[in-house]
Amino acid sequence: MGQNSAGKRRYITGFDGLRAIAVIGVIVFHLWPNRLTGGWLGVPLFFVLSGYLITDLLIQEYDRNGRIDLIGFYRRRIKRLYPALVVMLFATATMIGLFARDLLYNLRAIISSNMLYIYNIWATKHGESYFDSWGGASPFTHLWSLSIEGQFYFIWPIIVFIVLALRIKRTKVSIAILVVATLSAIWMGVMYDPANINRAYYGTDTRIFAVLFGTALAFTWPSNRMKMTLSPRVKRNLDMLGIGSLVLTIIGFFWLNGQWSATYMGLMFVFTAVIAGLIAITSHPASFLSHALDNKVLNYLGTRSYSIYLYQLPVFVFFDKFTHHNDSFIVNLLKIAVVLGIAELSYRYVENVFRRFKKPAMQPGVTLKARFFASRQAKIMATVAAVFLLGTVNAVAAKQSAKPRPETQLQKRLHANASEISAKNKRALEAAKASNAKKKSAKKSSVAAKPVDPTLLSKYGLTKDQLGKISGNAVTAVGDSVMVDVAPDLQELMPNTVADAAVGRQAYSVPGILQSYAGRGVLAPNVIISIGTNGTIGEDVFKQIMNTVGDRQVYWVNGYADRSWIATNNQFLTSQASQYPNLHIVDWNDAVKDHADLLGDDHVHPNPNGSVQYAAEIAKAMANSKK
Repeated sequence: MGQNSAGKRRYITGFDGLRAIAVIGVIVFHLWPNRLTGGWLGVPLFFVLSGYLITDLLIQEYDRNGRIDLIGFYRRRIKRLYPALVVMLFATATMIGLFARDLLYNLRAIISSNMLYIYNIWATKHGESYFDSWGGASPFTHLWSLSIEGQFYFIWPIIVFIVLALRIKRTKVSIAILVVATLSAIWMGVMYDPANINRAYYGTDTRIFAVLFGTALAFTWPSNRMKMTLSPRVKRNLDMLGIGSLVLTIIGFFWLNGQWSATYMGLMFVFTAVIAGLIAITSHPASFLSHALDNKVLNYLGTRSYSIYLYQLPVFVFFDKFTHHNDSFIVNLLKIAVVLGIAELSYRYVENVFRRFKKPAMQPGVTLKARFFASRQAKIMATVAAVFLLGTVNAVAAKQSAKPRPETQLQKRLHANASEISAKNKRALEAAKASNAKKKSAKKSSVAAKPVDPTLLSKYGLTKDQLGKISGNAVTAVGDSVMVDVAPDLQELMPNTVADAAVGRQAYSVPGILQSYAGRGVLAPNVIISIGTNGTIGEDVFKQIMNTVGDRQVYWVNGYADRSWIATNNQFLTSQASQYPNLHIVDWNDAVKDHADLLGDDHVHPNPNGSVQYAAEIAKAMANSKK
């Protein structure tokens, strides 16, 4: 066969397969973030697909008719996306009102902003914190991406119509779009703040480059102008590029860390460009990927990917509440099965009911209402929707739903600690640089210890000898929110401590942090690590950390929390201690397991007295390791 007819739409095989890959990546990332650290790239994959498909359809419509039916476009988009979103919002609100009233805070704003497709803008300032993952993670966090797409659907058809009506050369349009996409990616780097990534991660202006990649592709790679057959050489080259882009995309899914600063400084942009290449080649009817990604399993998941995406996080959040955060492999598989089951119901009784509904012909006695409720699916959907509407009214009627979640004492303390840690870090880094300067001048370097303060001996329960051994130590301390809690006490005991701690930090981000300090020559001879509260450590990550540290002394504090991975982490650390003579395990779990009075209300973070004890356990381990 020759070239596709320029005036005929074609179903692009392989795109449902790409949607399936995207939604699988997101789900696995939410359930096993340490196994698929870049699974969140499924969202940029959705973005590029949407940008390409919508723009391609708009261009085809203009080429056929010389115009774009904007009202018809908006009507189709609303029928396709809005009903399922609203039902999901109301169903989740009903569950919150009945079973999880601690999640009522901000509910009115969350529902209204999602229904207006501005939730991502709201989330840049009011997005859920790490503490919600312990007290009840938000089941709405993932909806930020739908708001960006909704904004795109509203504005983009008008822009496409204007550009086409002006008869600007389409290659020039594509180049201009890519320039804007590049500016968006640069702006992401400017807006990136490691202490609060919400602005860079959720912002329309910082994430729109992924959608724009797809729109630029549509102007130069129209789906209805591709040849059905290619010469063997051209097909071979196309297939090689396609397989290469798929491999790079999968590598990104496994490797790209959403907590790396480099991700926001260009890596996300690069991998999104790779994804755009993958979509371009898959869209070609003669490509290997067009057929390889077209199979029953992937097509099934792809056609239901919207409902799967909608319901995955609500199911995970409520499962965690009902099972007390049991994240075993079997339970996680059960979560996935429930998501697929609910998604199937949503697809059949919500998505298809509205998508297939058409305005009836002008027939005497046939009303729009009668036509809509003619199907059994519509009646079922209407009944369920009525129940969810009543449940939502019950939930949003609560006073908490109009208020932000009150800041806890722990949050207040951590916010105060962050400023204190930053100020002390500056002094400690200056001391480290001064010490390096002495080493370079071939003079013997030593960090002068502070005179022993008797009040510290009493406060931390240390002997004069123990405090004398550790007070002058140069230390690099890396950790998550527990370290934010404890760092001021460590810096009081050892003023030459640089503490790098962040709320919600995962173990896989630690190697990069340590490498950064090592590269600047300020990684101290004593390294304290407090990580693992938020997920598994993993053998590969552990080896990377120990390789980076080298022969420095490592004081690794094990964890205490009501999460299944804590015991796994602690057992793993114990097993590694015999293999690394410079590894010292500080057993916080044993110290606190029978002393709940040392923990805050979340039973995870030490309270002020617990922070003192936590620092004391580290100090004693360091002193006892000195010969």
